[in-house]
Amino acid sequence: MTAPAAIRADALLDDIWYFAALSRDIRRGRLVRSILFAQPIVFGRTKAGEAFALADQCPHRGAPLSAGHLSEDGAIVACPYHGWRFRVADGACAGIPALMESSAQDIAKIRIRRFALHEENGILWIYWPKPSANGGSPGISAPDIGLPRSFRPKIVVREKAEGPYDEAVIGLVDPAHTPFVHRQWWWREGAGLKDKTKNFEPTPFGFKMPAHAPSSNSRIYKFLGRPTTEIEFRLPGVRLETVRAGRRTILSLTMITPTETGQSAITHVIYWDLPMLTLLQPIVQEMAESFLEQDAAILRAQNMNLARAPHRPLYVGDPDEPAKWYLRLKRAWVERAAGEPFVNPIAGATLHWRT
Repeated sequence: MTAPAAIRADALLDDIWYFAALSRDIRRGRLVRSILFAQPIVFGRTKAGEAFALADQCPHRGAPLSAGHLSEDGAIVACPYHGWRFRVADGACAGIPALMESSAQDIAKIRIRRFALHEENGILWIYWPKPSANGGSPGISAPDIGLPRSFRPKIVVREKAEGPYDEAVIGLVDPAHTPFVHRQWWWREGAGLKDKTKNFEPTPFGFKMPAHAPSSNSRIYKFLGRPTTEIEFRLPGVRLETVRAGRRTILSLTMITPTETGQSAITHVIYWDLPMLTLLQPIVQEMAESFLEQDAAILRAQNMNLARAPHRPLYVGDPDEPAKWYLRLKRAWVERAAGEPFVNPIAGATLHWRT
């Protein structure tokens, strides 16, 4: 009933894309400091609008570049401590004010780490390379969430998740917690458990439930008539739920990004092209905040134990099969040979549970 021995729950996957920030958070002429992967990273934009990400630590004395300033065209970031200048295009040192012009120092050899970014649909993704790479060229294609480029986030909710990264991610694929953690009147409160049979198929980086009629005891779907929903999970920690009602689309995108050691950020973004939902946007925002806070609260409570005593999870039956799939996917990603394409070890299945 238990899963095969897994890699450490705090072990992060490399050579893969993670959610980094919303496009609207990174503005021209402004430096933004973030802690991702337990490391300081500075984000910014050039005058032309291209986003960049660099290690937020000057190699000279370790000061945060985010406390410095950008040149007028946004191509150079200057350290606030001694004014060292670095090109945002490649991280190379472009100037050290204290050096005499006659100095023989080859400052171009001094570099700070630069990270690849991909921006689309109002989201910035960051590529986390292998430890040996200095930023590196991405080994896999950038994420595609399947929306027209014109779509932008309508709802954004952010919460902090405490505890092992795996526990936060498993919450994305765990069906059994829903009736106990999420009990809003518009979702499941007072609704009885029902037998569920769901089909799963493998995808390039995870698995999905193909488009199907949503559960009848999830009340919110009834406002949309007779929609279909497709739910997909992708490594490293991304859940997409695509609801279609006729020609209209709603995409709920939930992403887990490692931040400080023992913490993660949960970012939930909703897109739609339904005019009715736009009119109700303040209400939908409040509903989404309530929903995600419940997930964050149970992770905080769980971590009160996990932080104090060793624990090996006990996975029982079909409801926990997606959690085991995630751990198998993660292990397969880590164990693949260098330069080899990822081979999904999940064959797909029909699972049964009650929620």
